[in-house]
Amino acid sequence: MSKFGMAESEQLRKLRLLRYVEEMILHPEVARLSQTLEAMVALLKQHGNEGWAEQIERCRSNIARSDFHGIERLLRLYGGMGSLNDVVLQAGRSAPVEANGRFDALRSSAWEQAQALARGQSSVNGN
Repeated sequence: MSKFGMAESEQLRKLRLLRYVEEMILHPEVARLSQTLEAMVALLKQHGNEGWAEQIERCRSNIARSDFHGIERLLRLYGGMGSLNDVVLQAGRSAPVEANGRFDALRSSAWEQAQALARGQSSVNGN
C-alpha cells in the first residue's frame, strides 16, 4: 500500500473512531436519529443521489454534535415541492421497490424521531 493510501486509511479509521465516540456520549434518542440518518445517506449515495446525501449528512453531523440546528434543518427538508418527501431512489431507469421501501421507512422514522426530539426541546424551553 502506498504511503498516501496508508495515511488515508489511518484518517478514515480516526474519523470512524471519532463518530463512534460522539455517538457513545449522545442521548440514546439523538444517537438513534443519527444512525437513521446515516443509513439514509448510505442508500442515497448507493443510488447516486449525492445532493440529498450531502444535505442529510450535514444535518446528521450537527445532530451528532448535539446541535439542535441539525434537527430544525432536517425537519425543513420535509416541506414543500421537491422536498425529501418527493425523493425516489433510482437504479438506471427503474425505481427499485425494496430500496425505496427501505428509504421510505427510514425517512418516516427520521421524521418521527426528529419531531419527538423537537417536542422535547420545546418543553425544555418552556414553549
